Formats: sequence, structure tokens, C-alpha cells
Amino acid sequence: MKRQNIFFGRGKQAELADHLYKRFMSRQWFSYDDVMTDSGKKEYPNLSSCDGYGELKKLFGIFRKAFIEKVGNDCIETRGNNKNKQFRYIGDDDDPLQEMRIAKTINNLQTYWEFCQDSAGFFPMSWLEYFFKDCHDLLNIKSKKNKGEQALMSSLDRHLKNIDLLPSLYEAIKNRQVLTIKYKPFDEEERTLTFHPHRLKEFNGRWHLYGHAENQTPEFAYSIALDRIVEKPKRYFLSKHKDAPENFYNQYFENLVGVSHKEGEEPKEIIIRAHSNYIFKLTETKRIHKSQTTITEYGHNDDGEYGDFSVFVEVNKEFIGRILQMGAGLEIVSPPDVRQMFKEETSRLFSLYQ
Repeated sequence: MKRQNIFFGRGKQAELADHLYKRFMSRQWFSYDDVMTDSGKKEYPNLSSCDGYGELKKLFGIFRKAFIEKVGNDCIETRGNNKNKQFRYIGDDDDPLQEMRIAKTINNLQTYWEFCQDSAGFFPMSWLEYFFKDCHDLLNIKSKKNKGEQALMSSLDRHLKNIDLLPSLYEAIKNRQVLTIKYKPFDEEERTLTFHPHRLKEFNGRWHLYGHAENQTPEFAYSIALDRIVEKPKRYFLSKHKDAPENFYNQYFENLVGVSHKEGEEPKEIIIRAHSNYIFKLTETKRIHKSQTTITEYGHNDDGEYGDFSVFVEVNKEFIGRILQMGAGLEIVSPPDVRQMFKEETSRLFSLYQ
């Protein structure tokens, strides 16, 4: 009878199986407590109260039987008593369940490929065509798309100008290739840039390329909107690629909503008030920024019915747009200068409808 693959599945048992097998293959002494700690499930001092402990004990028995079948008896040593019992694998085979692990990997790849075939409604089709151009399964992807059979869909426009440049720009970043880019910023003259690409970032369906543009400011995080590139970028072989400082982009985007950064703008704590439970819950589940923290749960207060939360961000056009998108549902409470900015903006809006 063929043994069921111990590593299959996505539940607690499959997760614990990976951690337990790694402990066995280390050939070092370990305990149940060690495996629970590895898996992040060691919530309580009392091991038997931890989530998954019962599954772990069952798994241990399953592994022991599988090892005996592959390696023979006496492949696991034991020491200590029930409270601090430890185990160690001493079998001759350094990877006795290799076939099972490979089968799990193949299964994961097949699942991912099914995802790729369904993703033409989610990723730009030009992206899939570029990377799967030499694969006959691309026909299956196109066929599914034409028949409207994709399980993954998106409300964003995937047919924006220059969206087909994404794959080549991605490869230029990975290969650290310098590019010559003809670029026409909004309301400015066309320019030709020697560009060292670092990052691609999407916001609200629009893609931006970030990097170092020679003889331009800022030195790093120079931003190019893909739809404003005039023609397909060319590789520039006379310049060595200039990398951004380590962790630069993580810090650059840390306090941004969207993609735009105003020179000299510093992040600040902003208190925002939701004036309906629906808007409060909506902004709680679809947060404005990762720094968002609830200050006051929505409910009745002495001065009205509302809920407050805070964000720590730079005030850029994307943040302003996100707040105004909710209309009268959201109100900037503080700081005073940001509140005044929104007061002026909403006054201009009001004047349009008088």
C-alpha cells in the first residue's frame, strides 16, 4: 500500500511536518518544545496547551514509521523522561523522505502553474506573453482569456500605454543594465535620460520606474511614469550601473501613500475621523497606510458619533485623494496645518458646484 505524503496539505500538520523533518535531518537532539518554537506555535508555558501539539505527537509517530520503512529499526535515539524527552535521528540515509519532499515541490509548482494560466485577467497579458513566449502553454492562457474562463479578475485597466515594457524593465533591474530612455514628463520638454533602474512600483493601476538618472535630481528615486516613455528604452553599454544605497527604497516608501514624494516634506501624525460606522469599518479593513492605528472605536461620544484613527505619513497628492475619495465620511482632525489644507481644498470643490 502506497504511503500518503506526509508533507501534503496546507494545514497545521503539513506546516509542522516541515519543521519536524528539519529537526530530524539536523541529527541534533531536539524536543517537542523545540519544534513548536520553530513553528511559532509555542504560545503557552504548558506545552500540551499549545495549538498544534496534538498534531505534532501524531506526526512524530508517522515519521517514525516512515523512517523505519526506509532506513530500518534503531534510526531514532531517545533520552530523558516524559517532561523533557529528546530525540535524535541517526539513520544512514541523510534524506530518507526525499521522494515525498520532491513530490510536494512538484505539486506546488503545478498549483502555481494553474494560477499562472488563470492570471491573464489579473496580470498584464504582455507580461505573460514575454515570459512564456517559448512555451506552448501560452496558447492555453490565451484560450482561457478569450473564453472568459480566468478565475482571477481585476477592476484595474491592464491595457495602459507602455504596459508591454514591464518585463524588459524588470529584466534590466535584475541584470543591473543601464538604459537610454526618451521621456516626456507632464507639461515639460522631452528629455533623453541615461537611467540606472532600481525598482518598479504600481499604484492605482499606473506603473512607475525608479532609479538613478545621470545629471538629474534627485540622485536616487528619480521617478518615470511608464505611460510617459516615448519609445522602447535601449541598453546603454558605456556606463556602469549605479546601485542605490542599501535599504534606500524601503525607507523612501516607508511613509508614503502611493508613489509621489515632495522634496522637503516630512511625515507627521495625522488624526482622521470617520463619521459613519460603514466608513470606519471600510478604512479599518482597507487601510489608508500601514501605520494606521485606531484611537477611538466607532460609537457614541459626548460630541457626536464617530471613530478616530491615526496615520504617520507624508501629505502628498495620493493621500489627499484617498481622504477626499470618502467625501463627508472622513474628516482631518489634526494637525491644524493639514486640516487647513483640506479646508481650502474642499472650499475649492464647493465653489465648482455653486
